[in-house]
Amino acid sequence: MNWKAEAIKDLKTYPQRLKAKGNLKERMMILEEQFVSLRGISTSEPVKGGLSRQEEKMLDNIAERQRLEFSLKVVESLVELTEKGLAELDTKERKVLEGFYIHPKDNHVNSICEEMHFEKTRLYEIRNDALRKFTIAMYGTVEI
Repeated sequence: MNWKAEAIKDLKTYPQRLKAKGNLKERMMILEEQFVSLRGISTSEPVKGGLSRQEEKMLDNIAERQRLEFSLKVVESLVELTEKGLAELDTKERKVLEGFYIHPKDNHVNSICEEMHFEKTRLYEIRNDALRKFTIAMYGTVEI
């Protein structure tokens, strides 16, 4: 497995995972509210060997909330691991990885060079060192 490629993927998807945490929590709240309203509706339709439509909706709601809970746990774990990996970097290294992978701009190499007053070769050295440290912090290895 190419651990550096995995680390880069984790860095690039970090902003979307942060957004997903909020979106998943919001969706779960909506489903909880829907479930409460479903429980409050009484049905007098007779059931003949199966579930009523109301009961099916309730079961679907429960299943969807369980699926979202699992997704939320996974996303929260990945965000936490990424943040732990980033915490191993110094400010300069973190800023370089953020500029390359987390919040890249158009012409990001030149932008980072100007902002941090580095030559391109020095910037790439810092990026490679930071990526190595991040990869080791995340996966315990760089290559197998």
